[in-house]
Amino acid sequence: MNNGNGIEILKHFILDSCEVKVADVTPLAAEGAIEDALALLSGYRRDKALSYRYERGKMLSAGAGLLLDNMLQSRGLREREMRYVVGEHGKPAFEQHLELHFSLSHSGTVVACAIGDVPLGVDVQTIVTARDSLVNYTMDAAEKAKLYALTDTDSRNAYFTQLWTLKESYAKATGTGLTHDFPSLEITDGEVTALKPLTPPARFFTFALDNSRGAVAILE
Repeated sequence: MNNGNGIEILKHFILDSCEVKVADVTPLAAEGAIEDALALLSGYRRDKALSYRYERGKMLSAGAGLLLDNMLQSRGLREREMRYVVGEHGKPAFEQHLELHFSLSHSGTVVACAIGDVPLGVDVQTIVTARDSLVNYTMDAAEKAKLYALTDTDSRNAYFTQLWTLKESYAKATGTGLTHDFPSLEITDGEVTALKPLTPPARFFTFALDNSRGAVAILE
């Protein structure tokens, strides 16, 4: 399903008061497509896309802006009319609509956007290799034990990627971003509940694509 602006919607679902869409930005690889996309977006989103050195980054950033615009239109708004303010750790918000929370993520050729009336975060990630450096950065002892108990490499990488998106979505929802102490976020990948109380508490949801994993955190 194409939204008419050069991205293909792959998933669309509602989680309580939160709406989530996931899209493929491959059509933006066509000649002139990125320029056409940027013309539809705000100066903030254009500058963000153009700050990327390589075309892939520009394509993903522009695609994220198009997806955000797509979701705002159902609310009678346009992304190009939005004025942005940025929090302490870089989390953006709409200056004239602070009641409307949103989160963006992209990886590979996929972008994700979540919008709702409570703080939330979305993360999508192409399945990555569970290298020791990443494992030590993101997981506590119990999570590492479960990871290394998986003898199949593909299962191990998928488990690690899903857990990483869960933690990243929570960090985005709280606005702490990469400053968060990720090993302290003990989250299972089964029932998706915190192993110890999170402050603030959150509800988690996961989604999967062929070669990607994603998660949404909604603060309670």
